Amino acid sequence: MKRLFKHTFIRFALVGGIGFLVDLASMLLLSIWLPHIAARALAFWVAATSNWWWNRTMTFRHTTSPNNKKAAVLQWMQFIGGSLIAFIPNWGCYLALMAQPPAFSDSTLEQLWPYMAMVPGVLIGMILNYLLSRFWVFSPAKLDT
Repeated sequence: MKRLFKHTFIRFALVGGIGFLVDLASMLLLSIWLPHIAARALAFWVAATSNWWWNRTMTFRHTTSPNNKKAAVLQWMQFIGGSLIAFIPNWGCYLALMAQPPAFSDSTLEQLWPYMAMVPGVLIGMILNYLLSRFWVFSPAKLDT
């Protein structure tokens, strides 16, 4: 098991799982007061900030050293920028699924559709976000020595 957690993608996927739960919980709470589209957009910011912190402290901790002069704020801004790039296909997939919801005969499934529609886009965005995080935001080449 310990060997499995050596891989940054596995840790990144675990953080992504936490982020998905933060995203979903944020959307559920925000959708009490806001339309689903607005709740979805705001939930992204909450989840992206959570993912940045977890990735900084868990996934890519080996790229942070006492000699690293890179400010956390700059790193957060880069992570948010990368997340926004990855959010484009995520959001596009969500909007496409919401524009043509399946015809459910079950009212419970119909009510769950806005949340189920999140899943495909989140998976697409995760792959793109991992690549941007690994090779840009948390790149070992960016360590100041």
